[in-house]
Amino acid sequence: MKRILLSIFAFVVSVSLTFAQQAIFERHEIVSPKFNADGTVTFTLRAPEAKKVTILADFLTRPTEELQQKDGVWTYTSDVLAPELYSYRFYVDGAETLDPSNLNRSRDVRSFMSTFIISKEEGDCGYLYGNHNVAHGDVAQVWYDSPTLGMKRRMSIYTPAGYDKGKKYPVMYLLHGAGGDEEAWLTLGRTAQIMDNLIALGKAEPMIVVMPNGNASDDASPYATGLTQKDRPKASYQESFPDIMDYVNKHYEV
Repeated sequence: MKRILLSIFAFVVSVSLTFAQQAIFERHEIVSPKFNADGTVTFTLRAPEAKKVTILADFLTRPTEELQQKDGVWTYTSDVLAPELYSYRFYVDGAETLDPSNLNRSRDVRSFMSTFIISKEEGDCGYLYGNHNVAHGDVAQVWYDSPTLGMKRRMSIYTPAGYDKGKKYPVMYLLHGAGGDEEAWLTLGRTAQIMDNLIALGKAEPMIVVMPNGNASDDASPYATGLTQKDRPKASYQESFPDIMDYVNKHYEV
C-alpha cells in the first residue's frame, strides 16, 4: 500500500513540475520589448481578460497610448527611438503593472518602471548606460555617523576600477532630486555604468562618486532597509553635509 501511495505521489509531483515548467516557457515566449530593425520598439503583454491596456512611457509624445489586442495578446509599437535609457509601464483596465517579460526595472521615488536601453554605436548616450567589457569600479553602501542629525546614516560610494589607497582621487558629491535617496543615482541614474564607460573611453578622470541621502529625517532608503526616522530632524541636510565629507576624507583617498 505504501509503495502504491509513493508511486501516486511521485506521479503527482512529476505532473506538477511538468506543468510548472511549461508555464515558465510559455510565459517566456513573449519578447517585450522587441527591438525592430527599423529603430522602433514593440511592447507586448498577454492579458486575455483585459478590456483595455495602455502604456505610460517617457518616449511618448502623449501621456499614454492604447495597445492593440489580438487573441488576448496586446501590442504597441513606438516611433523610431534615439539612443537613450527609457522607462515605461502598463495599465490593465486601470491597474498599474510592470512588463512581466522585462526583468530590467528602476525606482523613481515611489514609482517603479520597466526600463530598456537604445544604443546604436559605442559612446552614444545609450551606450553609456550599459554594461560593457570594460574595467568595472566598485559600489559600497556605507553607514556613517552624523553627529549633526544624531543618527547613523547610509550613503552609496563608487570607487573606480583599480582604486589604489596610495593614490589621491578627485571626489564628486552627487545628490538626488526631490523624493530620492542614496539608491536613486545607482538604480535610476546608473552612475556606476556611466562612470565605468566614461573612464574607459577616456572622457572622465577616475574619481570617487559619493551619493548621499538628502532626506535629513531618514537614516536610509526605506525600500532597502525599512529603517526610517519619523521624527522631525535635528538639523537640515545642508547643515549635516560636513559629516559626510568628514567620513569620506577619513576613509577614502580624496
